[in-house]
Amino acid sequence: MKGAVLARRIALLAAGLVLFISFCYLFFPTTKIDAMIAAALSRQSLTLSPPVHKMVLPGLSWDNLVLSSGQGPLLSSERTRIRVLLLPLLAGRAVISGVATIGKGHLDLTYALNGADALDLDANGISLADIPFFKSVLGAQVSGNLWSKGSLQRGKKGLSGDLKLEVKQLAFSGVKLGAFPLPDVANLKTQGMVRVTDGMARLESFSLEGDGIYMRLSGAIPSGANAAQTPLDMRLDIMPKPEFLEKQKVVFMLLAKFMTSPGVYSVPIRGTMLKPQIL
Repeated sequence: MKGAVLARRIALLAAGLVLFISFCYLFFPTTKIDAMIAAALSRQSLTLSPPVHKMVLPGLSWDNLVLSSGQGPLLSSERTRIRVLLLPLLAGRAVISGVATIGKGHLDLTYALNGADALDLDANGISLADIPFFKSVLGAQVSGNLWSKGSLQRGKKGLSGDLKLEVKQLAFSGVKLGAFPLPDVANLKTQGMVRVTDGMARLESFSLEGDGIYMRLSGAIPSGANAAQTPLDMRLDIMPKPEFLEKQKVVFMLLAKFMTSPGVYSVPIRGTMLKPQIL
């Protein structure tokens, strides 16, 4: 008898779960969600295409997603999925899972709307050449593979935590921020961290080291609903060795006003994410 009662309960639970998923799929308001996303992005002069479509499990899906500005495409993903996780929901936690395929790499994250543990992020194998931002905004040729991992916790004043960053075999050329170019570099070793404190994100000494040059990028990272229009406040320290400086002396002649001591250039980066400038 006990076995029959247990089997009946499991069957009822399974039937209820199937009904819940079916109703979510049938009545999931993708048109309204698409309109809300478009309205939020339009305030920052951004667009997202193609329109979203729903998944069998409660969630949203895009194939060949492209985020663009008036300058052109900024981010692209062959496959993007966002869904609500059902098991945490049964325990009273609203957790959203996001998965994006970018070239041969991936980005996975979970974000909890309630509870102390807020966000977990894992990205690996993402080629910077597959991120159109660098070409459309910086006019640059960029290569290297991005890795990032970290987590954020929720406190009374906002989110806090660390996200580690690394780019393997980083190289870039043709970078121009406003009227000033940056030196062309290759085979850089990189390491850094984004530290979030009470909801404010900061890049902590992202180091770039290669043959004949050492650079360090740091500063506040715009975040939130108006990130694309928030003023930048970052600094790039450049320390070339004499032989490297000689090879690209025209670039360093243009950056001469930012030399703080012999062989050390401290370059302020201002503007916005979509229009960074050296001022």
